[in-house]
Amino acid sequence: SDVNTKNIRGRKLVGELDRPDTSNDVRILSYFGLIGFTTASAKIKYSQHAVHPMFHVDTIQFVSINGHTITCMLSDIEALLEAAKAYDVERADKRGRLDLIARLDALREDLDDPVEKMFSQITNYSQTAAVNTLLQLKVFHSIPREGSITAKELAEIVDVDLEVLTRLMRILTATNIFRSVAEDTYAHTKFSLVYIDDVATDFFTLCVDEVAPAAYRLPEYISTHDSAAILNPRTSPFAWHNNREGKNFYECLLEWPGRLQRFNIAMTTQEAALPVLGMFPFATLPASIDTSDPERAFIVDVAGGRGQSLLQITQEIEESGVTGVGRAILEDRERVLDAIPADALPGVEKVSIDFFTPQPIKNAHIYYLRRIMHNWQDREAIVILSHIADAMAPDSRLLIGKMVVPEVPKTGSEGLDMTVYWMDMCMLVIGGKERSEREFKAILDVAGLRLVKIWWSQLSSQTVLECRLKEEVDMSTRRG
Repeated sequence: SDVNTKNIRGRKLVGELDRPDTSNDVRILSYFGLIGFTTASAKIKYSQHAVHPMFHVDTIQFVSINGHTITCMLSDIEALLEAAKAYDVERADKRGRLDLIARLDALREDLDDPVEKMFSQITNYSQTAAVNTLLQLKVFHSIPREGSITAKELAEIVDVDLEVLTRLMRILTATNIFRSVAEDTYAHTKFSLVYIDDVATDFFTLCVDEVAPAAYRLPEYISTHDSAAILNPRTSPFAWHNNREGKNFYECLLEWPGRLQRFNIAMTTQEAALPVLGMFPFATLPASIDTSDPERAFIVDVAGGRGQSLLQITQEIEESGVTGVGRAILEDRERVLDAIPADALPGVEKVSIDFFTPQPIKNAHIYYLRRIMHNWQDREAIVILSHIADAMAPDSRLLIGKMVVPEVPKTGSEGLDMTVYWMDMCMLVIGGKERSEREFKAILDVAGLRLVKIWWSQLSSQTVLECRLKEEVDMSTRRG
């Protein structure tokens, strides 16, 4: 047989063909280094049966390539097709969607070239830089929701040099954020419209503008500091990057009213996007507790901000037909509480606190901490938890609304929500910490508490950790 060279998807194959080069009926093909895999040799035998439109294939016999075989890949593709057919877009929860994406990712990883995978990181940051710049220039809002616009028209609207605009748009059309309908002509996609329509955009720009600059300087930070300094909120990479070492993230923001205002807006919009309900059964809880004492607080929302979460919880209970469960109390800094309109939280008491000092409300049925614990390293977190534990009655519950970092890495077919991972990187930069179940148990134990159950959300990475007092508590060890 003659030795011929064919190219498939840009990768060179060298094979022995027993047919003319114009035929796609390949009997025996030996190939080397196909699609990025490294192998000494592999043989594939083909006969006439259409499995792929490019070849007539009947049987496939070959050696393993980097632990994967073409047979396995074809089997994975068939399983993926079956899963896709069974996937119901309208009824599937986030877990089902992530599992399907995980199967796609596993197949792609089999095909990925390691060097190309490495340089995809540069694609990611280039895309982020372009998006953030075009958001600031109001480009997203200047492209019509329907139809398209030329680069020249767009450049005139946003008052940007034409070449600069087209080069910024180039990476975003290549990555399908925008659609290129003709040369230098753009239209929206669902991936660009989200920056206009979704409240998460405020949080996105906060991460890019405030956290990313310090994150990119982490190698420099590590080279000039003891690595453990990163775990001290007052010597965080964020504080160092902003020449504010000695102050934590929130103390830094107090110096910059404009940046503080943007932070508050981002937190408010993100708060609205993350579920409060649908995890812990607030509506059915009153039936299982003694609510005969009207003076006993039913729920204390510790550092609850403007009370959005507390309002949702009390409304769910009222809508279930339950009334008179006890007092609902919102706690936060005085300046936060003073900014809440008088009629915004009917029936809710407001109490000014510093959660690093003793908890003033004793024996409440529920103490609620939502999206607070990740702001603090273990030492500070234990102090906060200990003050709550000191105030709890034997039948009190502490509910912590928070993401939980998975203990076990994902498998090839198990979906992975990346939110908790990139959020932990953000918190590492500003002096906080996302925690695994094991890490939560450790700080709860020191504070005199125990984890009873984790209530998981089917719609997001949020959870509610239900905690109680330990049966026997050595009070002298609470604050470590």
